[in-house]
Amino acid sequence: MEARLLEEVLESKKFGGYVTMDLIRDDADGNPKVVSSQTVHNTVVNQGKSETWRMAANLNTDAWDQFQIGTSGAAVTSVQTALLSPVANTNVTADTISVLAATRTYQMEISYPSGGGSISAANIQEVIVKNQNTSGTGEILMRATFSPVNKQESDKLRITYSVRIV
Repeated sequence: MEARLLEEVLESKKFGGYVTMDLIRDDADGNPKVVSSQTVHNTVVNQGKSETWRMAANLNTDAWDQFQIGTSGAAVTSVQTALLSPVANTNVTADTISVLAATRTYQMEISYPSGGGSISAANIQEVIVKNQNTSGTGEILMRATFSPVNKQESDKLRITYSVRIV
């Protein structure tokens, strides 16, 4: 679904979350250019709902501030508790976290950088947001899947998670 259309649908329903994934590559002049962009709805899993209430009640102080990507295109279900096929070294803290006051939208963004030493992975199809950056631990808030993306070492992969709560 096109990003603007999805935002309009979510706006009309006054709730919802979505993930935008941009693959960015330098053009012939060395300027960054978005070569692929996808926006998909996410599923807040049961564990995420429970832990959000625990946070609201001050029973869990681990914030939703971690991203991880993987290669499984398996359908999302509300009982999932982990990324299904993690890509190594992609369990990272969000670059930015904000609340857009005018729209009551919580937004997180991460960029997997380009250049030497950056990740290179084929068939990236899933992303999660969770509350701890240790592999195999922490609770996940949401999982989303999208059409396969191939990130080369020279590409930047930017992921933005937005959720609006009314």
